Amino acid sequence: MANMNMDDPSKQEAIRRGTHEYIPTEGKHGAYVPRTYDRSKNEYPKMMGKWPKPEFAEFLKVNGVDIPRDIAAQNYQAAMTEWDRAMTNSIVHSKAEETQWLKENQN
Repeated sequence: MANMNMDDPSKQEAIRRGTHEYIPTEGKHGAYVPRTYDRSKNEYPKMMGKWPKPEFAEFLKVNGVDIPRDIAAQNYQAAMTEWDRAMTNSIVHSKAEETQWLKENQN
């Protein structure tokens, strides 16, 4: 429901979706003040994997030989599945998990 006390509806939507804090003030109404997002407090979960995403163009030629598009698409899909699995497995939820992941994946 739209708030008729606000001049700009997009401002109300930003308050509704964003990180705002209601500060009671003297009188009938308070104010919504935007809070700055502090990344250091919300460090986890984070993705540790830095592998590049496979590109379809990489699968169209192998050693200079053109590969049929249907076979290239299958190979690309398999590579994307493997990349997605690896990236998902690289998610850590704490500092202990991060150090464990770094120990296991030293290259």
